[in-house]
Amino acid sequence: MSVRKALPFNQFPREFKRAIKRLETPKRGRRGYSETTIQSTIQGVGQYLAAVQLAGLGLELSHEGLSAFIDNLDARALRSSTRLTYLTAVQAIAKEVQYPAEKRRLILEDCEIYRSEMKAEVPTKVRKLAANPITLRDIAKAAVKWRGKAQEAINPNKRRTYFQRSAFLALMSMMPLRLSDANALEIGTHLQRQGNKWFLRIESSKSQFRHNGPLHHSLTPYLDDLLLYGENGLCQMRYVQRMGTRLFGNHMHEPLSSRTLAAGFKVAPGHSPHIVRTLVHDAMAPYGTYGSEVARILCGQKSVQIAKVYEIHAERFRAQQAQEILAEIQKGLKVAMLARADQWNTINH
Repeated sequence: MSVRKALPFNQFPREFKRAIKRLETPKRGRRGYSETTIQSTIQGVGQYLAAVQLAGLGLELSHEGLSAFIDNLDARALRSSTRLTYLTAVQAIAKEVQYPAEKRRLILEDCEIYRSEMKAEVPTKVRKLAANPITLRDIAKAAVKWRGKAQEAINPNKRRTYFQRSAFLALMSMMPLRLSDANALEIGTHLQRQGNKWFLRIESSKSQFRHNGPLHHSLTPYLDDLLLYGENGLCQMRYVQRMGTRLFGNHMHEPLSSRTLAAGFKVAPGHSPHIVRTLVHDAMAPYGTYGSEVARILCGQKSVQIAKVYEIHAERFRAQQAQEILAEIQKGLKVAMLARADQWNTINH
């Protein structure tokens, strides 16, 4: 019999449910949490409750329960970042349920241990990029490739799938939205077609960052494909007919799952859609602080700290650049010293 790893929310103790509700509707002046963060917190607390239940303890915060939870996390094949996420969720709830401050500090100490271990680990995306290096250009090329396949496809289901795949690849290469945000795009609401241009108006479900403006003209044929799917017709007429439906949907205009959209993306470059934000930061790394700021805006990231998580090669690039500058300075100093030595020898002779 399989052991349940997380207790579902409907089985949470009332005190914990109320704490979650307070996170969803914080008092004035308190930090608000995104839906993604709330769900992550529920998952982490569910992991804690399942662990204490397995240990035969009460469904409450206690020193024994936390010890059992730490042992449970350490016994499982989890990355330190995952352990940290779960424990941070418990820390957030501990504060909400008025768990004693001195005991909360013990949770923070364990969080710091996991954080230190996490920093020593090589991130998964670093290893995957090393094994299969790609750039934004590769994703754009994949979009062109799959659009060509869609135009050649005879089977209507394959044609629809390929057109959606190419459009998603093209969109992500130019506008690195979060997967859930891209999947929620609705024609006429978030995406509006005016003339021969498409306009994007959407607020990130995680950061609440607002994208509001025209999309690059190179995306127009790909988005138009999702109206016509290779058939003859007027795009604007199809656009009016499709208003209120999801951009990515089946033949009944029912929304696709995010998992389906992600799987289609991964077929092309061999990476999940999440890699795009890292590629954007990498592409802008040569432009220093200005490039980092542009990348952060493109990715819809409000927090500078969160944006830095997506930088892999940026720090290395800056270090190399600094070394090159130092080398040039040293070279200049050496030339100046040799010139002075020659001048001194000339004077003496």
